[in-house]
Amino acid sequence: MKYFYISTITGRSGICKYSQDFYEFILKPRGFIFIDSSMHLSEIFTKISSRDYVHIETGIFQTREIEILFLMLNANYRNVSVTLHDAPLLTYPFKKYNSPFLNNFSKFYDRYIVHHKNAIPFIKKIKTIYVLTNQGVAVTRKIYKTDNVCFLPHIVTINDLEVVAETNKNFLYFGFIGRNKGIDYALKLHQLILKTYKGVQFYIIGTALGKQKEFYNQLKLKYKKNVHFLGYVPEENLQEVYDKASFAIIMFKPYKFFYPASGSILYSLNKGKIVLTNNVNAIPEIISDNKNGIYLTGNLNKDTAILLELYDDKARQKAILKNAGNYLYNEHAPEKVAEAFFSKFIMRNEVKST
Repeated sequence: MKYFYISTITGRSGICKYSQDFYEFILKPRGFIFIDSSMHLSEIFTKISSRDYVHIETGIFQTREIEILFLMLNANYRNVSVTLHDAPLLTYPFKKYNSPFLNNFSKFYDRYIVHHKNAIPFIKKIKTIYVLTNQGVAVTRKIYKTDNVCFLPHIVTINDLEVVAETNKNFLYFGFIGRNKGIDYALKLHQLILKTYKGVQFYIIGTALGKQKEFYNQLKLKYKKNVHFLGYVPEENLQEVYDKASFAIIMFKPYKFFYPASGSILYSLNKGKIVLTNNVNAIPEIISDNKNGIYLTGNLNKDTAILLELYDDKARQKAILKNAGNYLYNEHAPEKVAEAFFSKFIMRNEVKST
């Protein structure tokens, strides 16, 4: 009997980086064998028997992993666990129509009638479903009518935690570019800050997908003064960009369908940045206002005042950074994640650290 981990560690998504860390720090030391999800299906099913133990990373864009999961469940693989990154969704309920009405209707139909109804029998076959937010745990249990769902802290490689000696006034954004990310508001706020501090720079890391590319191009045309649209930045070059800014402004609009943890916020905290965000979705599970980060209000005048006051308060900045580091150590360190994972793992008593 063997233990396998199915995911992908090559690519630009947050799940790829998460999978690298989760395998390296949590599963590899305990004898798990990594299987790249891009491998041919016949080869995967030749390597893994129905008696083996399998953990799979799933997200709304991880179509290959979802395919493997359902093939295994349909073939009565009984020792399968998953991490559901975008709980409660396995896939994103989206149909492309020219009519906004048809788009919204198709999302509703996919979510409430087709997706969940058809998924329930398969979901119940999964031994353990790990979800990265408590909100996601609650809604997944409710929708799929199952108790095999538990919370798993998002791993953060604390050994990379940056200690910042001095702060500046520059901003950065890290993540995919889309209308649901609040990036347009962040750029407007930056323009107001420039009226007081003319040298403040804004570094934007990330790319857009699908129809969001048009939105991204509009932003690049609209905001040019002291704004640097960097596109995709490889992991080995991220530190150079992060060194240029002290404030990570990562805002969101309310999500309607899923409750993910923000890997971008956790990554920025780990890089020693003061995170500026807003109180929506599952953000309150990570950020406590004025403790390990700052909530912005969505009102440009109020938020400009908040930032100008924060700029002048170095002691407060230092306290926020210290609290952020303590939070990561206490809640997201690999040791904490391993404890949470194996306390609920399908054969927790048989998995030993090697």
